[in-house]
Amino acid sequence: MRSLPDLCNEIKNCKKCDLQFSRKKPVCGFGGSQSTIMIIGEAPGAKEDEMGKPFVGRSGKLLDATLEASLIPKARVYLTNSVRCRPKVGETPKNSEIRACSPYLRDEIEAIVPRVIVPMGNSAIRALGEIMNNDFGKVTEISGSIYYCKKAFIVPQFHPAAILRNPKRSVKFRENFETISQLARDVEIDPLDAIVRNYDVKVVS
Repeated sequence: MRSLPDLCNEIKNCKKCDLQFSRKKPVCGFGGSQSTIMIIGEAPGAKEDEMGKPFVGRSGKLLDATLEASLIPKARVYLTNSVRCRPKVGETPKNSEIRACSPYLRDEIEAIVPRVIVPMGNSAIRALGEIMNNDFGKVTEISGSIYYCKKAFIVPQFHPAAILRNPKRSVKFRENFETISQLARDVEIDPLDAIVRNYDVKVVS
């Protein structure tokens, strides 16, 4: 199993797809190897592309505020993306690009072993499904649902960028993260069957 620093070094030199031509800086994951929660975004934006760090733009500021309001310490969170390089302006990651990057996400999950995984947006949901051999569906259909798959709780969520575009979703977005906060605490102390029952978890293979 590769360490996170070794994985980041490989990402910085990645040439697996055409996104290498549009990027300024590849974006590695960020957070501790003991993080309880992994949050997966869709792709780096302009600010992330400049700084080489995930969630440092407007979406990141909204996410930070939501984590703080939900009493989720940043020290317990690992941030990453479905693809590591910025797509062309206005484009979302292609399936081929998500597949090319999926080994990096798989290695991060194996290195961190998060108890709760939050894929935000359709690209992140597809990326996680690629790894877990599961079609979770679209974010508009499953946001806020909780799944148990491959020894992790999966809580799909809208991407903060979608909340910025449509503030009507902000209340549900915040409520979902409050549930994630409580779930992350409960998984440390409660047995699996109790969590499945209390959170109406869908167990998938």
